[in-house]
Amino acid sequence: MPPWLPFHPLNFHKAFGFSPSDDDICFSFLAIKNGKQSGFEPMSTTGTGKSGQGKTDNHRPKRAAVEEDRVVGKVYDHRLMRRLLRYGRPYWYLILLAVGMIILAAGMETVGPYLIKVAVDAHIVTGDYAGLLEIVALYVGILGANFLIKYIQIWLTQYLGQRIIFDLREEIFGHLQRLHQQFFDKNPVGRLMTRVTSDVEALNQMFTQGLVMIFGDIFLILGIVVMMVSIHLELALWTFSVIPLLFVASFVFRKKVRAAYSQIRYYLARINAYLQERISGMSIVQLFNREERDLDRFRKLNWDYTHANIKTIFYYAIFYPVVELISAAALAIIIFRGGWLIESGGVTLGVLIAFIQYAKMFFRPISDLSDKYNILQSA
Repeated sequence: MPPWLPFHPLNFHKAFGFSPSDDDICFSFLAIKNGKQSGFEPMSTTGTGKSGQGKTDNHRPKRAAVEEDRVVGKVYDHRLMRRLLRYGRPYWYLILLAVGMIILAAGMETVGPYLIKVAVDAHIVTGDYAGLLEIVALYVGILGANFLIKYIQIWLTQYLGQRIIFDLREEIFGHLQRLHQQFFDKNPVGRLMTRVTSDVEALNQMFTQGLVMIFGDIFLILGIVVMMVSIHLELALWTFSVIPLLFVASFVFRKKVRAAYSQIRYYLARINAYLQERISGMSIVQLFNREERDLDRFRKLNWDYTHANIKTIFYYAIFYPVVELISAAALAIIIFRGGWLIESGGVTLGVLIAFIQYAKMFFRPISDLSDKYNILQSA
């Protein structure tokens, strides 16, 4: 651009009555070089119009671009979820097949502790080793069938997720091509790249690890509850007595991690936008000797992103030990009460062993549901 033009960055001060700094000129050149896709507004001034007077606001991020990324802790949106689920409609048969495999796998998992109970009470205690071999063969057969079913289920869910994400990427790219040029003036390219890559991957996790696997956890919990209640009601109620503590821990965990994940996505979008702008305009940055100052700004963004990830790690590091502690408390209650019932003839040794196995299985899907809820929230 010829420097004699009145709207050249070097001549801004003549039109607006202030002296530009190196930052202003560099940002102006970057905006011109990047086709005004930097996501920054031009410098605005208020005041008397004299140099150095009045209030300046240099290159603020576009409000629409920032506010969308800074939606922290937004509640679960059922309408938005219905919009996402429509992408799975063309593959409804795969979804039904995957859910069916998950239900079968959950049912087979609940049979294992019951077979151990039968083996202990009906064969080991009585010395019937021929019958014990039959139980062992049946148990091994169930494990083999469960392995095959889980293999099919995992393959189906991953294949389903890839097909849905393939369609979604094409739709997003086609939608971007139809948008007006003003949209790209207000939204940095790096931020849009985050939407098309990282955020789409979050949707992939929602379909592969979230929605379908939630059915597996729910059916596994229901199956365990039915088996425990049918075997011994009192021990089942003692096991369920710690569930309120688990719900409180899960509620606090979901709330904290939801906000942390939102901050992670926000800072990741800012980093991508900043890198895209600076790398594409690196010749301008070097021309104005801005390397150190831009590095300091990137270091600040990088630290904010790292800090958000560390907060998430901290919450996970607290939540899972708390779940283990609650699970251990339930096991202690089962062993104490079950041992007393064995002495009084209320239950058998096989029942106590089965309840210990069921208790270990019971708390795992409950804690997993909190993590899967965060996957849905992130998507």
